[in-house]
Amino acid sequence: MILLASGATTTVARFAGHPALGRLIQPRSWNRVDAVARSGMAWGADNDALAGVKPDAYLAILDAIARAPREQLKFVATPDAVERTAAGIIGSWEGTLWLWRCWRPALMHRGLPAAIVLQDGATPDSVPWDELSAVFVGASTQWKLSRSAELLVRMARARGLWVHVGRVNTMKRVARVEAMGADSFDGGQFSRWPEKYIPPFLARLEVRQHALTELLRPPA
Repeated sequence: MILLASGATTTVARFAGHPALGRLIQPRSWNRVDAVARSGMAWGADNDALAGVKPDAYLAILDAIARAPREQLKFVATPDAVERTAAGIIGSWEGTLWLWRCWRPALMHRGLPAAIVLQDGATPDSVPWDELSAVFVGASTQWKLSRSAELLVRMARARGLWVHVGRVNTMKRVARVEAMGADSFDGGQFSRWPEKYIPPFLARLEVRQHALTELLRPPA
């Protein structure tokens, strides 16, 4: 599994080439798209929904991504209906589906791998599977770690779709989303305090990957 870090330029540069590290961009940092795309690292694009999607900025990042090399691009998240409240993250699956129908054509026109953001209430029969290139697991913390979310993750993986999970800031949560079958994750702490969190998380991811490799190695 891969940590996709947003910003943290100095720290990310120091660990460039690490197999468990990639990049995440948002509309507020769209001017860095070309450098990220040419880094050789896996990368994806978020939509800044929690900060409030600005249509012009979102379209600008879509255009920048469309002009950049995309061999390592895993997903571009379409806008979703979500807000941060005193009670926590509250998302609307119905609203997100409406936004998907509004924004997906802009991604298709540019040939970009569109990811829908799963929110509380998403069900197997309500996800537009045939229209997706990836899924981005947003939603409340309780739901994103639930059996319901795990079922959707496994269904996505069975269809060959990339799965990214947002707001993963602890190793316990990393272990959970990895067990669910996620391909990548991000978390705000890696941008705010990169030197404190990126190195130890990469070290732990490397240990976990080594252990998995040994477990799957055929007997001599």
